Formats: sequence, structure tokens, C-alpha cells
Amino acid sequence: MNFVRTACALLFLAPCSAAPGQRVSITVDASRRQHEVSPYLTGACIEDVNHEIYGSLYSQMIFGESFQEPSKESPVAGYQVVGGQWNFAEGVLTGGGGDGPKLVRTGPATLRGVVSVDVQLPGNDAGNGGLILAVGDAKRGADNFRGYEVSLDCQANRLIVGRHDHDFRRLAYVPCPVPADEWIGLRVVIEGDHFSVDVNDKRLVEIRDERPLPPGTIGLRQWQRPARYRNLELIKSGVEASAGFTKNDSAAEVSGMWDAVIDGDAVGRYELVHDRPFVGSQCQRIVLENGSGAIGVANRGLNRWGMTFRQAKPYQGYVWLRSESSTAVSVSLENSDGTRRLATQRLSVDAPEGWERYELALTPSDEVLDGRVVIRLEQPGQLDLGHAFLQPGPWGRFKDLPVRRDIVEGLLDQGVTALRYGGSMVDNPPDYRWKNMIGPRDRREPYDGHWYDESTNGWGILDFLDLCDAAGFLGIPCFSIDETPADMADFLEYAGGGADTRWGAKRISDGRANPYRLRHIQLGNEESVNEAYWDRFEPIARTLWNRDPNLILIVGDFQFDAPITDPFDFSGSPAGITSLATHQRILALAKELDTEVWFDTHVWTGGPDPTPSMNAFFTYVDALEQLADGAKHRVVVFEFNANNHRQRRALANAEMIGRIMRDGRVPMALSANCLQPDGQNDNGWDQGLLFLNGSKVWLQPPGYVTQMIARAYQPWVLKTDVSGTGKGEVPETMDVVATGSKNGNSVIVRIVNRLGRSQPIAIQVDGMTVKDSTANVVSLSASFEAHNTAEQTNQVTPQETIIEHQLPSKPARFDVPPYSFTTIRIE
Repeated sequence: MNFVRTACALLFLAPCSAAPGQRVSITVDASRRQHEVSPYLTGACIEDVNHEIYGSLYSQMIFGESFQEPSKESPVAGYQVVGGQWNFAEGVLTGGGGDGPKLVRTGPATLRGVVSVDVQLPGNDAGNGGLILAVGDAKRGADNFRGYEVSLDCQANRLIVGRHDHDFRRLAYVPCPVPADEWIGLRVVIEGDHFSVDVNDKRLVEIRDERPLPPGTIGLRQWQRPARYRNLELIKSGVEASAGFTKNDSAAEVSGMWDAVIDGDAVGRYELVHDRPFVGSQCQRIVLENGSGAIGVANRGLNRWGMTFRQAKPYQGYVWLRSESSTAVSVSLENSDGTRRLATQRLSVDAPEGWERYELALTPSDEVLDGRVVIRLEQPGQLDLGHAFLQPGPWGRFKDLPVRRDIVEGLLDQGVTALRYGGSMVDNPPDYRWKNMIGPRDRREPYDGHWYDESTNGWGILDFLDLCDAAGFLGIPCFSIDETPADMADFLEYAGGGADTRWGAKRISDGRANPYRLRHIQLGNEESVNEAYWDRFEPIARTLWNRDPNLILIVGDFQFDAPITDPFDFSGSPAGITSLATHQRILALAKELDTEVWFDTHVWTGGPDPTPSMNAFFTYVDALEQLADGAKHRVVVFEFNANNHRQRRALANAEMIGRIMRDGRVPMALSANCLQPDGQNDNGWDQGLLFLNGSKVWLQPPGYVTQMIARAYQPWVLKTDVSGTGKGEVPETMDVVATGSKNGNSVIVRIVNRLGRSQPIAIQVDGMTVKDSTANVVSLSASFEAHNTAEQTNQVTPQETIIEHQLPSKPARFDVPPYSFTTIRIE
């Protein structure tokens, strides 16, 4: 991605028509170096939120590789599965636990009526289950729907009424007996503008929402625990609309990310089999009973967004299959509806003893952007599918690693210098563990992940470190704070041990001969750094630091939204802490062991104006210095968060990085989220810097800020005075920082302008001989809500201008564009 040169000056010399407003004077003394600038202020945080790994960076093109997703077909007629596992037998519908799986009734909205159901909560687990009303826009994900929740909690003995509009707002918590393992009658009377709730025929609450949701359908939902349902009745306007549950006899049991494919007059069936699966809890069975055609399953990639196949480019992969007798199987690359087969490989499968792996090599005869891979059983018999893998050949991968080449090259072009692999995905005891991420990737067990119920470990911490090593990124892996000290000691040995050590030998046998260059490890993400955190951190830290005192451990702190004046009494922490007493203990431990500890706190950069966490951040840095007592420590930011990827966020990112540059104490700043598959934002975090689909990548405005700062990197912050030359002071809508080169021959001035108009600027450079009468100006300017789309990837891009000036005899005069981030290089 190259800057666009333009003859139309975005910043221009007076006497061109001056923009209205006060001219700001910027004086840079190139001879007075304040402190060094870290090269790691242009980093990114990557995790599998919104599928940054699967369907994105990881070269595996198949989503749902191990067939662990439940069938998307509802086991009862008239309903749609929206996440989770649902089963129906003997009149009872069972919904599995998880982050809000839903079963939603198809059909018209219910404005008025009565819905009732019997609910049973097996066991005394935390969580709840019950009805949802006024349901619309329902998708997979915890709160990813619009509607009202009416649920029961047996552990807390209460009725919960909540409002979901792709978020959650509590409307009522009502105490009531909710005995576990007993059937409880739940009844809701819907009156259009309000509704009332009965539990076991007793009226408990009437709800009038001040912002009522539009009418919608009904459904069932669990949160973090299973629930059972029976005797569902819906009465609309006095007429019974539905009674009970009816088995869906036409439902095909196909794993949720795959689709049934039937060719010709083939007759067969699909089953999800739990007997001796390849990995996890189930595998996919295909049975061809008779007919002259074939029966199979198709995969179209992440959430069915379509696979890109390049003409004449080889693709590689394998499938794990099981059959009771010899049978014929084919694997094809096709367009979206199967009318064109681009490549086909036929396999003779004979695996009566169990699972066998079959290698794939396919080269498409044509190019498609919305393709699919299809596995077909082509003769009568039975076939079990355990795992499927497909990726581009070396032509499409970065240095032959299992990562997409275009994405890594996009990150390099963006100027990313440091990557953190972590975030909420690590907060998933007991399954997010590094020992589950090594060995053959197809044999790694799937697990119930934080962001995705059927997560797999095909790409994990060690794959991340391989990528960072190959691309030259500084890599910081984040581990669950619930890892054991012994397992973390084993990780150090795996990462750095020789062939004479148990875990070093294991690394070598896994294919990595050389040790990893590992200097940083983070423990936990967005934790409450309190006594409970200390109880887990301290034994791990002692174990690791005793083995490697040069290792920098990083505390996974959260965010601070109010200034800290007293480190032992403050407010404004989303984590709920009011004291830095535990931080003080961690600092004392680092001092005792003569090692170094870092603290990661996150900052909200939603923009365009500075946020409370931006304004409070340096008071946290000050407070830790006050408590350090000589302990070696630093504060870092591993997540700028914003929940948007627009120009407004770009300006806030640029301003926060400018503040960090001027302060000089923070060695690393990373922005979340590193990547975002276009159109796949299914959990709210719409903040990717580098967007992608199956065929291309492109930067969003905050990503261009990273690129501009990286390309303008210089190692010294210079003394800079900023003042108003007319009436009034320097506008608060500006942020200015100047840096100098190592040899002292160039100065770069960085300016954020949050004004909706051009800002007149006058720049004077002292302490340096200015030899070049031209300056290079790069500016990113757009409306606050501007961003780039797949159709128009270059709507917001930096514009480059070469202009003339008369330094040092006269200040260089420019007009900085509205809503912009600008770098000006003077040599």
C-alpha cells in the first residue's frame, strides 16, 4: 500500500487563501533531545475475536474443520437453531449450555398473546434458561439479538427479566423459588406495550419498557447451563397458534458449518455420531442408501462467506475418514452452487480399523471468489468424516507457514512492529492451555472457547511465535493466569530448552529445531489485580523468574477511567479494584528477585475527542512509580479499544500515541483489533485495523495511522513549543509532537487536528541546518465516520504532498486539513 501523491496541496504555504482561525506557532529545537522514542508504538493485538485467526490469518480455509458444530437444523418443527446443541426426545426439548444459544420460532411477530412453557434446570449450576420475546435479528453470540429475556436461575432462586438490543440491560430481578431438577411453569402475557410474568401461576412482575422493542417472534435461550422444556403453548388473540413441540422429521443432522449436498436421485441420510469420534465429541456420518447419484457435505469457509480459488494455483490438504468397507469418495473444489467443478480428486477409502488420513492436492481450472469444497460419498455405503483441512500451496502462504501470505504482507506494509497474541480468549479455564496447542494440529482437541463455542487449537501460541520470528515482529504471548507454575516452567523449557531436556526435545520433534527468542510473557488479560490475582501470579512469577531472571513478565491489568490521586483509594476501574496494593506487592517481588515487571493497562480510543481513560492513563503510570521503591518496571498499553474502525478512532489513536511519545515512559503501545474479516463482526468488536475477505486485504483509517507513524519513525523526541500567535491559546483540538533523526539531519512534526476546518500552522526549526527547501507532507483527512469498504478500499488513504518553504529565514506556514493526522518531514 503506497501513499497517494497529489498535486493538490493538502497543506499549503501562505499566501494561499488562509483558513479562518488563529494561527498556531510550533517551534522545534532540534538540538534539544528530550528522550528516546520506542520503535514499538506501532503494534497490534490479535486474538480470535471475530475470527481473526480461523477464517483470517490461519491458512486453513475450512471453517468447522472437525465437525464439532451442532446441526443448524432444529430438532423441532417451526424453529430455527441459533447456536448451541438442541435435542428432542419423548416430548422434552433439551438445550445445551454456552453463551446464549437460542432456538427461535419462525413465523409472524406476536404483538399480543400468551406464551407458556415448563422449564427444568438440571443440576444446581450457575446460569439461567427460559423464554425470549419480541425476538428479531437473532445470530450466534451471547447478546447478539434483539428481544426480551424471561429466564429462571436456580442457583440464585430468582426470575430474570432483561432487555437485549445486541447488549444486555436488566429490567427486573425477582426472588422466587427455583428448585433444580423440577418442572416450573413459566407464563408471559404479552399486551403490546407491556407484558407480565407468572411463575407457577403466581404473578411476579409487570414490565413496561421506557424504550419498547418492536414486536417479534418467541424463542428459548440458555445462559451458561443446560435447560429442558416441555408443553410450550402460544395463544394469539384467543386462538391457539402452537401447542407443544413437534419432531422435525425432515431435519438432516449436518454439522453446523457444513451443508448437505445430494446429486442425482441419491437417497441417504446424515448423522452426527458420538461413538469414537476423531477428536472432540462427534463426527459427521454420511450414508448413501441407494440411487445413482452421490451424497456429501459442502463447506464455504468462515460463516459460509465463500472460498477464493485462484486459477492454476495448487491447494493442499487432507481429510480423516473412516468406513466399514471399501468405498469411493471424491473431494472437489467448486463454485458456490456446484454448477462448475474446478478440481476433483478421487479417493479409495478402506478404513475398517479406524481413522485414516488421505492427502489432498487440487489445482483449480478456473477462478472463483465464492467457492466451496465438497466431500462426496459416490457409492452405497457409510462414511465418517473426522477432520478436513485445505490451504493454499506455498504460493499463498508466508514463508511456508500456515498463515495467509497477503495478510502478513499487509501487516508488514502497515508498519506493525509488535504483536500480542491475547485478549479475552485466554480467560477460559480450563481449556485455554499451551499444552493443548502443540503436536499435530489435526489431533489437537477442540474446546468451548470464549468467543466461539466450538473453538479448535489448530493455530495457537507456538504458531504465533513462529509467525513473529519469520516476519520480524516482537511477539508477546498472553497465557491464562490459571496455568500452573509447573506447566509454565515446562513452557520455558519447551521454548528454549535443548535436545537434552524433555520439553526441548518435544519442541524439536514438533518441527522447531531452534529455540524461540522469547523475552516477554503476559499472565492474564483485563484481570482484577487483587488478592486473588496475586495468589495465582506469585507462584508462577517466582517459578519463571528463578529460571530466567531476564524474562519480563507482564501483569494483565484492565483500564482506569478516572485520575488516580491516591494509589490506595480511587474509583473508575472497570475491574472493580479501588487500590493498587497488589501492584505494590508485585513490584516488591520484582525488586526482591532483581528482575523486571511490566503492567498492561488498556485505553479507550473511540474518538474523536480524548476519553476518560486517555486522560487518566498517566496518573496510573505516576502511581506505580510512587509505589515502585526502586523496582524495575514499565507500563505498556496492549489494547487501544474503540468498537469502531473509522476516522474518529484514527485521530484518537494518533493523539494517544503522540501523548505516549511526549511522555517517554511507555515502551510499547498496541491497537486492537489487528484483523477483521469483512462482514463477520458477530460479537460487537467492530474495530479491525486491517480488513480482509477471501481474496484481498485493505487498511482502515486507524491502520493508516499505524502506517504513517511507522514510516515517520525517528528515535528522539525534540523540545517543542506550541503557542497561539493571535488572541487566545492553542486549541484543545490539536496535538503536536516532533521527533528527530539519529544523525540530527531531519525533523518530523506530527499534528492531530480534530477541528472541522483547516488549522493555520507556522513551523520554525532551530538547532539544525535546514538544507532542503521542500518538505514532505503526508495527511490522513476525512469525516469522522469515514472508513473503507471492500468495494471502495481507498476512500480514506493518506495523501502525500511535496511543498516549498523558506526555512530557516521564515517560518514555514501551512494549513492542516480538517479532521486529520499529518506528518511533516523537514530536512
